[in-house]
Formats: sequence, structure tokens, C-alpha cells
Amino acid sequence: MPCAVLWGLPSDGEKGASVRAILHDMGVVTRTVTPEHLGDTAGACARLAGFRPAPMPYTGPSPECEEFVLLCGLSDAQVDEYLEKSREAGCVVPHKALLTKINRTWPLNLLMKAVVEEHERLN
Repeated sequence: MPCAVLWGLPSDGEKGASVRAILHDMGVVTRTVTPEHLGDTAGACARLAGFRPAPMPYTGPSPECEEFVLLCGLSDAQVDEYLEKSREAGCVVPHKALLTKINRTWPLNLLMKAVVEEHERLN
């Protein structure tokens, strides 16, 4: 089942609620990451089979991005739908990624850092 791992988008905030509503309407389960789980692999955050949380809580620096969405198991059409609906609803999250066979083994904080650095290079 497709899921989205969310960072910095509290369910009681307007943007977080809007993002969750869009994903819910698409049949996508949302999973909220808390600071102590930033060291977990992206696969563990998405609750993929065979991936376990890090043995110790994360105590490193806060991510450089305030908000982040990791889309997991969505088809290309679903990704396009999410992007379009988030634009229409005015709840675009600038830092986002798709879970891949490569990045699913990365600690989430490092994946977020890589996305921030990529945005900086492109802008």
C-alpha cells in the first residue's frame, strides 16, 4: 500500500491537514516522523518489510528543511496527481522525494539533507 512519510507537517496545522487530506483521498497512508526517528532508514520510516528502526534515538542536528514528504510506492500517475492537487490546494511542500531501492537504506536525516543540497544546486 502506498504511503507518505511526513516531517514538519503537524496534523493540527493547516498545511499538514491539507497534505494529509489530499493523500487520504488518494488512498495513501501517512506516517509522521518524530525527531528521535530521523536516524531511521527511509525504509524503516515507510515501514517496509525487513527494515527496522535505528537501535538508538537520533540526537543529531535538526534537518535543514522545515517540511519534507517522502512518497513511497506511488505510481507515476499518483505522484503527478499528488503534485497537482497540492498546488491546487496551496499546500506545496518544497522538499520531497520518492523512495527508491537506493535511498531506502539511507538514514532519513541524510536523505533530507541530500534533497536540500540538490535544491540549492538547482536554484
